[in-house]
Amino acid sequence: MNDNLSRLKDTYLNRPHTFHLLLLVLGVAIIYWSVYQFNFLFGWDDQWFVTNHYTENGFTWRNLYAIFTEFYYGQYAPVNQLYYTFLYSLFKYNPAYYHIAGVLIHLANVILIYFLINKIMPKLADKPELQIKQTAFLTALLFAILPINIEPVAWVAASKVTLYVLFYLIALTWYCKYLTYVKSAYFYLTLLFFALSFGAKEQAVLFPVCMFLFDYIYRRKLRDKMVWLEKLPFLILTLLLGIVTVQSQGFEDETRSFYPFFQRIPLAFYTLSEYFTKCLVPINISYLYPFPFRADEQISWYLWIYVFAIPIIVYCFYKQIKIRLIFFGLFFFFIHIVLVINVFSLARFSVIADRYAYLASIGLCFILSYIFISNLYKVKFKIPLFITGVLYVVVLMGYSISHLPVWTNAYTLKEKLKTAIEKRQDFDDLKKLK
Repeated sequence: MNDNLSRLKDTYLNRPHTFHLLLLVLGVAIIYWSVYQFNFLFGWDDQWFVTNHYTENGFTWRNLYAIFTEFYYGQYAPVNQLYYTFLYSLFKYNPAYYHIAGVLIHLANVILIYFLINKIMPKLADKPELQIKQTAFLTALLFAILPINIEPVAWVAASKVTLYVLFYLIALTWYCKYLTYVKSAYFYLTLLFFALSFGAKEQAVLFPVCMFLFDYIYRRKLRDKMVWLEKLPFLILTLLLGIVTVQSQGFEDETRSFYPFFQRIPLAFYTLSEYFTKCLVPINISYLYPFPFRADEQISWYLWIYVFAIPIIVYCFYKQIKIRLIFFGLFFFFIHIVLVINVFSLARFSVIADRYAYLASIGLCFILSYIFISNLYKVKFKIPLFITGVLYVVVLMGYSISHLPVWTNAYTLKEKLKTAIEKRQDFDDLKKLK
């Protein structure tokens, strides 16, 4: 028995990548094995976003031209539409293959995260190679199993989230290669995959900001003109695609800004806190998260606590936040969540949406993994800490497995929404009694 464990340990130390990748594939498979049985969510966007004439008309020149030049229901996501057209050309409207494809894209994102963290972590801290690989593995594993990441994987119409992140991560990988080898081919590949990412979903607009974060990792000087000139093609492309996105959505919907700016201040801090906690401590994960107050109501006093508490917490932990690894993770989370915290725009029905945290959650997974792995090598009580970490992973996986069936079909999702609405109604009745 001891000899077998010793051989297994030696094999792991010699080939950690193989073990890590196998465990990542296994983790995704355990959670999402049942998605092939799921149906489309008719009534929740699948009926028009997936099953439409662009999907059915195939790869004709006329249809391709229409996909890239026309707006559809206020949407402009040609890369995502090409993805549906491709799947339809192979499998027609068999929902099993659409769901399986979504899981495979999620798995690809998990693997990209693993290799990306392996690449950048030596730039952030001087750590042993095995510790770097273990941190990268745990980061990717947490991302793979987070309950908050179930929605964009299990909901076919949310595939533009997983697709844009796929191309976004590939673009970041090429950018890291460009920063290392300074080859123009790597720069143009970064630009290409950024364009593909934006073509899947407009949230990729923040890629140029993320590039500066990676400049910081690679210790580039912001005074260097080349650092800024390199961003011009990305900024120009962002501007052009941003204009297209605004035109596609139009301005006819006045309900987008029904909260005045004064109310958005506490709402933004509250939303930021919700995204942060839902990633790390996923309690009551749902498709719908009702706003804490209506626009015609007075702001609840407790929401102002977030406005003061978050800056105080940042001030108290300022020294820890200044650590390069922690700063990278927090800033990565913040820049990819800032557009959806209700400062600039408001969700129509939900104060937050799980799918919007898909990319941002990588930053928090990285911080948690770094802290855990670092302490595992430092503290005396390694076994209790290791057991705690394993239990945390098991609980996350258990929650994800139990939450996944909500997305089986429109009826199961409707039942979940009914529960959320009833809880909101009970909360409103309680406030009236007070």
